[in-house]
Amino acid sequence: MANLQDKDKLDGRLERSKKSRDIIIKAMRDLIDEGILSPTAQQVAETAQVGIRTVFRHANDMETLFRLITKANAEKRSKYFLQADTNGNLEERIEKLARSRGEGYTEMQNFILATTSSKWKYKSLDNQYKGANKRLKKNLHEWLPEMNNLTEEKQEMVEAIMSFEYWYRLRVHQNNSAKKTLNIIKNQTKALFK
Repeated sequence: MANLQDKDKLDGRLERSKKSRDIIIKAMRDLIDEGILSPTAQQVAETAQVGIRTVFRHANDMETLFRLITKANAEKRSKYFLQADTNGNLEERIEKLARSRGEGYTEMQNFILATTSSKWKYKSLDNQYKGANKRLKKNLHEWLPEMNNLTEEKQEMVEAIMSFEYWYRLRVHQNNSAKKTLNIIKNQTKALFK
């Protein structure tokens, strides 16, 4: 009987611990979504309405929190950036790819900016960023196997045109609409295959 009660206590503590961790991850994600790209542990604690010690019980440092959020965002990333639709002709696939990337960049804009702005501080973020770029490049070739017939320079140009950095420049710095940005990316990519 005592063992059953001990197990119930342990299960309850584990459940509360998981719930606290989820609240902390959500708080950090909410702060980043609000545009606070490098939130402090204190800001996370206040947003999560927990003590700062609770934050550091789940994450030794801010780098660990970033890793937890990256793991939590895996499903979103997969949906937008790791799947490939190989149906349709080249022009149709370019359009679907540009649309999918644009939707993903819109959805994850602040998280991507937070990662790029903090990767110089955290080795794991830098490694994740480099790994993500390799996966994006591989994904481009899955969507558009015709890229193998392009010169190396043109392949690099397709990669640059489909990148977050190029999309962000068009959308934010040049203040283009989502539709105009999609058309620019789509048309520039198509032109490279002619």
